[in-house]
Amino acid sequence: MSDSEISLLREEFEQFLGEAGEIFSNGTVADLSAPVLYSLSAPGKRLRPVLCMMFGGYQNKTQSRGLLFAAAALECIHTYSLIHDDLPAMDNDDLRRGIPTCHKKFSEWAAILAGDALNTFAFELLAEAYEPVLLPEAVKTLARKGGRVGMIAGQALDLKNERGSSSQESPSNANLQDTLQNIHLRKTAALIQASCVLGSLYAKTETESASGFGETLGLLFQVSDDLLDARGSNDAGKATLKDAKAGKLTYPFLYGMEESMRICADLETRALSYLARAPISETRRHALAELTRSLKDRTR
Repeated sequence: MSDSEISLLREEFEQFLGEAGEIFSNGTVADLSAPVLYSLSAPGKRLRPVLCMMFGGYQNKTQSRGLLFAAAALECIHTYSLIHDDLPAMDNDDLRRGIPTCHKKFSEWAAILAGDALNTFAFELLAEAYEPVLLPEAVKTLARKGGRVGMIAGQALDLKNERGSSSQESPSNANLQDTLQNIHLRKTAALIQASCVLGSLYAKTETESASGFGETLGLLFQVSDDLLDARGSNDAGKATLKDAKAGKLTYPFLYGMEESMRICADLETRALSYLARAPISETRRHALAELTRSLKDRTR
């Protein structure tokens, strides 16, 4: 995300994220705040907060302060998911965002509790973001897309469908394709979709185009992430070439590299079509279009 508009919003968000960390630390204990702040402050793309800010019509930290709380809530959910994904019982990773994973830096119990705390803290932040009439819909959106029908459901499907994790008869290729798309739509795309929808909800604009763009962008992001892992990039900021070793169901495994790249191109076209109808400024539409086009060739 090198575009100047995106970089500016990311800088504004990073400043507020420090404030959110102070809010979290106030009244809790050091053994909990230390792993939480370590994980939150790790360098990241901040894709979800920036999408929320763009679709929410962010102006500045005074006029759009509530939107920053919504953006921070999304980052808390995302960071908690990364902490838990990296645990030995799940993906068992040692590196995340270019630094040791939370359970490697602290301990497994500290990482589990840090994730739990971030999950609940997200809704504390969300309660500060929206006026009362909009808050129930915002809570419902984040809870569903980040939880039982979205991200957590996707993680459950992902782990269940690792090759060798089930004794059932091997499914057909068509069933595998459906399962793979279902995993990615839930595990990755749902929270990115929620980011755009929560922004539109804050701005009181229609959410249909935001929802379509977010879901398609999220699927594109995950397919490109599968390709990134398969290529074994040294710049990824996390371990690569792990999906094949773990027996994970991925686009390169199921479709091959060339077809996966073609799928990325199709998703790019669909995302740009939704973006063309979105009620956001032309400057931000251009920035998001450039981001969308860059995903299939990303190196981190």
